[in-house]
Amino acid sequence: MGKSINIGRTIARERRRAGVTQEALAAHLGVSKAAVSKWELGQSLPDVSLLPRIAAYFSLTLDELFDWHDALSQEEFAAFYAKVYALGEKDLGAAHKRLRALASEHYSDANLLLMLASLLTVWADGMATPFAPAGEKEGAPDAPLDADDLADEALALLDRVLEVATDPTALYLAQQQKATTLFQAGSYAEATTLLESLVRRQDTSAPTMLLASAYRKLGRNDEALDLLQAERLRAASFVLSSLMQEVGMRDDAAFARLAGNAAEVVFEALDMGAVNPFFSATMSLEVAEVLRKASEKDGALEALARAIEAVTLEHQDATDSPLWDRMADRLDPARAGEAWAEHKARQADEARLLIRQGLAERTSSPEWQRIVSEDPRYRDILAKALR
Repeated sequence: MGKSINIGRTIARERRRAGVTQEALAAHLGVSKAAVSKWELGQSLPDVSLLPRIAAYFSLTLDELFDWHDALSQEEFAAFYAKVYALGEKDLGAAHKRLRALASEHYSDANLLLMLASLLTVWADGMATPFAPAGEKEGAPDAPLDADDLADEALALLDRVLEVATDPTALYLAQQQKATTLFQAGSYAEATTLLESLVRRQDTSAPTMLLASAYRKLGRNDEALDLLQAERLRAASFVLSSLMQEVGMRDDAAFARLAGNAAEVVFEALDMGAVNPFFSATMSLEVAEVLRKASEKDGALEALARAIEAVTLEHQDATDSPLWDRMADRLDPARAGEAWAEHKARQADEARLLIRQGLAERTSSPEWQRIVSEDPRYRDILAKALR
């Protein structure tokens, strides 16, 4: 999408396509050939009263004449997000200034605003100190932003998305992101109220299966398979995430062992390594911590060893698994363009590094050393973790 009004470029393109000379167009509009030439060179703009006549001459709408698009393509807004994210790693102030400019330029593009709001939430959650927007010097009238400012800015963008979005998915995601931002800002009661309205209390599996059956009766097997795999992914992800969260909440050794075993079976049976490569490592570490606190040294060391092993495995390709072959395109970030694919690859590398660092820190912590420091198995695990 263009960043400015491109009337002159549109006139030149359409005139050549129609085989019309500048003189002929000028005569039709009652202006000079020089005026048309200046329009096409971007040196001036047509008088506003001429715009409907120009559009009608080329059978264009006014939006088409202005080269205006209501919304960015998926590839365009993903590329914008990736660039702002990458800039934020180098210069957070400059990235914030760019984010604000994009939001202002595309204030009715729900998808872009939703992604920018999510980035503001990420910045707010990870911010230890305030930062000043790019170009501001010490003593400038605008105060540096802190986490609360960024969260408020994210909430304002999300409210805008809720105003302009018409797609049910975008509306749902905006509500979900708003709840996430409220939660991270410590507004737990507001987040709870919003989330309670989002959580589906009815069972959706029955209509999903009925719809899949209806697709099959109509010979629309591709749509049935897409639906079934998408629902399976949702359900499997929920099962795994709920088990891990419950392990941390219960802090019970017996439950941790059962949940860890169940999660491992589900994870391997459904080839979830193709879609959630870091789950096994984080789940095993959760189990290891609970067993360590219960002084179950053998079980704790076994779980810790599984975590170390899992984080070193290569990421599987979803297309390699017949369980997820219908999801391969959705799971492929390249569908939104090269910039987005590079961004997601960089994020995956960062996540892997953070998990490895976290494992190394936990493994070498005084809490672990107090109960297993003399065990040769621990020393081997520690050496692997530190490498």
